[in-house]
Amino acid sequence: MKNFVPRRLAALLLLVLPALLVCPLQSARAQARSQIFGKVVTVDEQGERFALPGAVLALTSKRDASRIFATESNATGAYSLLDIPTGVYTLKVTLAGYADYKQDVAVEPGTIREIDIEMTLGTVREQLTVTASANNIRTDDTTARTEISGEIFDSAALASERFLDALPLVPGVVRGPDGLMRIKGARSTQSGWLVNSANVTDPATGDQAINLPVDVIQNIEVLPNPYSAEYGKFAGAVTSIETKKATGNWRFWLNNFLPRARRRDGNIRGIESATPRLTVSGPLYKDKVFLMQSFEYRLSRTPITSLPELERDTDTESFDSFTQFDVNFSPLHKTAVVLSVYPQKQRFATLDTFNPQPVTANRRQKGWMAGLRDRFIFQNGSLLETTLSVKDYDVDVFPAVAGPVFLLRPEARDGSYFNSQNRISRRYEWFETYAFAPRQLHGQHWLKAGVNIARDNFRGLYSSRAVEVRRLDGTLSERIDFTGLAPVERNKTETTFFLQDKWNVNNRLTLDLGLRYDRDTLAKKNNFSPRAGFALVLTSDNKTVLRGGAGLFYDKVPLNVGIFEQLEQRTVSRFALDGLTPIAAPVTFENRLTNVENPRSLAFNAELDRELRKGLLLRVGYLQRETRHEFIVEQFENVGGANILEASARGRSRYREFQITTNYHFREGSFLNVSYVLSRSEGDLNNFQAYFGTFQNPLIRPNEISPLEHDSPQRVLAWGDIETFWKVHWAPTLEVRSGFPISHLDQEQNFLGPRNRAGRFPVNASLDSQIYRRFSIMAKGKKRILLVGIKIFNLLAHFNPRDVQQNLDAANALGFFNSRGRIYRGKFTIEF
Repeated sequence: MKNFVPRRLAALLLLVLPALLVCPLQSARAQARSQIFGKVVTVDEQGERFALPGAVLALTSKRDASRIFATESNATGAYSLLDIPTGVYTLKVTLAGYADYKQDVAVEPGTIREIDIEMTLGTVREQLTVTASANNIRTDDTTARTEISGEIFDSAALASERFLDALPLVPGVVRGPDGLMRIKGARSTQSGWLVNSANVTDPATGDQAINLPVDVIQNIEVLPNPYSAEYGKFAGAVTSIETKKATGNWRFWLNNFLPRARRRDGNIRGIESATPRLTVSGPLYKDKVFLMQSFEYRLSRTPITSLPELERDTDTESFDSFTQFDVNFSPLHKTAVVLSVYPQKQRFATLDTFNPQPVTANRRQKGWMAGLRDRFIFQNGSLLETTLSVKDYDVDVFPAVAGPVFLLRPEARDGSYFNSQNRISRRYEWFETYAFAPRQLHGQHWLKAGVNIARDNFRGLYSSRAVEVRRLDGTLSERIDFTGLAPVERNKTETTFFLQDKWNVNNRLTLDLGLRYDRDTLAKKNNFSPRAGFALVLTSDNKTVLRGGAGLFYDKVPLNVGIFEQLEQRTVSRFALDGLTPIAAPVTFENRLTNVENPRSLAFNAELDRELRKGLLLRVGYLQRETRHEFIVEQFENVGGANILEASARGRSRYREFQITTNYHFREGSFLNVSYVLSRSEGDLNNFQAYFGTFQNPLIRPNEISPLEHDSPQRVLAWGDIETFWKVHWAPTLEVRSGFPISHLDQEQNFLGPRNRAGRFPVNASLDSQIYRRFSIMAKGKKRILLVGIKIFNLLAHFNPRDVQQNLDAANALGFFNSRGRIYRGKFTIEF
């Protein structure tokens, strides 16, 4: 018994002492952990603060770069970073459309620190910014890009306030003679179009195929050569659109609700334009579920000034609806669900000086897209992002006035448009990416991997009527007949894998190294795309950066190429000068698809960015792109005893560009961009989509390599937003560019001399302006924002024709037509 108590006491001490020793250690650890919280906001011109949801915050240890704490701001702009060990960190905040924010943060043991972050917004800017440092030069981005903020649709003089209207503000982007966008010299079907990472091109033609109310657009990025391997299915450039996140408080926007009268022949004849937009945004369930809903109705009549006043309008009517639900499962887990609907009708869609209304085609589309994007940030800073989308896009093309024959005369076209199409297409897509936490190995590595699987379904019905070529005296020169209806169907599955490494070698050198694999069931080729880019800081003040790179890019194969052999066969008959005697027996051509490959481009660029002084940036760059395996169409007679209309991937093109751009921010809210672009676009002219796209061309002449129809060698662009007296803003846009190339034709619609080398349109020069002012008023105790302005297009009334008579046998040969004079438009927006 004597030893019992000491033994029990010793045993008790053995149990208690470790606990007594551990508890202080655990307490010390607990005290060493700290918390950072705050809000991410921006401030408007009236000094009012607005919360910024969706900003990504990364807190990186300066001692160990692999230790990262990350989160996102919620719908009210609030964020919190918990359980932070003691140390010195760099806090970086990024949000699309805003300049990146960066500051050093010292975390002391057991402290709770509040840090509010105010971010600044740029309207349209060359992507030169990576930190909030004074130089504003992006030192770690290897890709030249231009970012367009959604705010541009309030400030700039844009004709119809659609997102496509903002793209020509980017150096190297022009609207072609057919009205479609040509980005960095690429054909309209060679560009990639993304909305929230989802592909939104037309599976049938490869053209852009979505409309969005502009009020939901957060920003638009144009990337000429994105060296990141996650971008693919294009041969030219990528346009990526990000939509806004819903706001934390209920807000409403009402735009352009006043219609404009249509004046023709001295009288008011109905409505020329009605484009009301209504947007609602706010919380459905506090801090968890948020809604953004936007509606846009559009009725517009666009005149061809060279036609009779009552027969000169192209009518467009559309309704765009965009619904987005933002769901916050936690600060690190966000999901967005979207539904977009965009039906449209166009009457007299192909109207121009030489295509009067009875000869034109009508176009009707039904389109919708549903998508989900889920983002999860792990505690170590890695990011998993899942994108699911379904896109339906149906198009009908048919004659505006029914008739049996389409007549091509030297002076103009006559009769009825010859082709009808009924196309139904659908695209299913899954895109999964994983961004690893940064790794240290001879610098810092930011690895990203992904997989993309898409399924395209397409079916339709094509039918064509007879086409006749008539000489000046009315005699028949050539007749094309088509055999029966053509029900078509084709499907395609695309598979993609990629791996990308952004390697920050040191403070001066960043490398982008990527590899992408693509395969589809139409071309059946294994395509590997290596890419490499660099950004090198040349001066110790971080104000001079040389960036560039090279890469291989594989384009998609449009499904209307895949159904080529299912289309109608054509029979061509040619006649002597009397219009009655056949020159030879009619020739029936067999449709043949050969050499199916994915169009491929090899591109490289180099550019030098320099901050000349505070707020003044200079960029000098060169870009070159060589594209092969483009789809062209050619007509061959009596080849091995057969007559063949062949579609093949034997086409090619080249684009070269030299650019000088300056960006000057001379005071808060005022900036001016000036650029000069010297470029050259040339390639095969018998591009497949020009003949078998949405609006078909029945005459197939011998192919040539020549300047492309959108080639504009020199372009000067200056635009900005300048605050003058009494907070009135003046937003001018000046564009001066070379005219597009033209060809000469004879009365039988044959080319005379080399195509697109017979001269050019006159120099196109236009000065557009918007003068506007924002007003803040109080109503029922709440602040309302009014924006009132006036737009003036072609202020100098310069002669900018859009049509030319290329037929030398016509009475008005080489005449230029369809220039619009000075135009005035009003602007009115209410935000409450």
